[in-house]
Amino acid sequence: MDAVAVALLVAAAAAGFVNWWAVSGPGSVLQRRVESVAKPLTMTLLVGVAATAGSPGGGVRVALVVGAVLGLVGDVALLGDSEPRFMAGLGAFALGHLAYAAAALQVGWSAWALAGVAFMAVLLAVRFVTRILPGAKREGGSVLAGAVTFYGAVISVMVITAWAIFDTATPAWLAAVGAMSFAVSDWVLGHTKFAGPLPGGRLAVMVPYHLGQALLIVGVALA
Repeated sequence: MDAVAVALLVAAAAAGFVNWWAVSGPGSVLQRRVESVAKPLTMTLLVGVAATAGSPGGGVRVALVVGAVLGLVGDVALLGDSEPRFMAGLGAFALGHLAYAAAALQVGWSAWALAGVAFMAVLLAVRFVTRILPGAKREGGSVLAGAVTFYGAVISVMVITAWAIFDTATPAWLAAVGAMSFAVSDWVLGHTKFAGPLPGGRLAVMVPYHLGQALLIVGVALA
C-alpha cells in the first residue's frame, strides 16, 4: 500500500482503540461522548483506506468504497438504541455486505468458497436458529425475525465470496479472515440483543467488527 493508505489505516487503528476504550467500561457520560466521535471516525478513516489502498479495478474500488460508506451509515444508526435505528443499521450493513461481495466477485472465484460455506454453517448452527431468531421474533414479530434471517443470508454471501478469492500468495487471504471476523461480530451483536449478554459485552462486538472491516477492505484491495 502507498503511504496515504498506510497513514489512514494507522489513524483508523488509533481511533478504533479509543472506541474500544469507550465501550469497555460502564458507559459513563464521557465514554458515550467519546464513542459518538470515535466510532464513526474509525469507519470514516477506513472509507479512506478503501478509496486509496492498492490498485484494484474501477468496479472493485467503487464496490469497496460503497461497502465502507454503508458501514459508516450503519455505525451512525447504531449509536442509538431504538428499533427504527436498529433496522436502519441492519439495512445499511446488509447493503454493505452485498457491496463487499460484489467487490470480491469481480476479483475471482475458487473452490475455497466451500470453506466459507462451512464456516457460516457452523456459525449459524450455534444458537442462531435456536436462540437468536426466536428472540428476534419475540421482540419484533415475524417482520424482525425475517429481517434477521435475511441479514444472516446476506452476511453468508459476503463470507463465501471473500473465501472465494483466498490466496496465500497475495494479501487476498486477509479478506477471508476479515469476513469471518465481521460475521462473528454480527453474531455476538445478535446474541446480545435477542438471546442474552455474552462475556466481553460491547467490546466483544467492536473488536472483531473493526478488525473485520479493515482486513476485508485491505484483502480485497490488494488481491
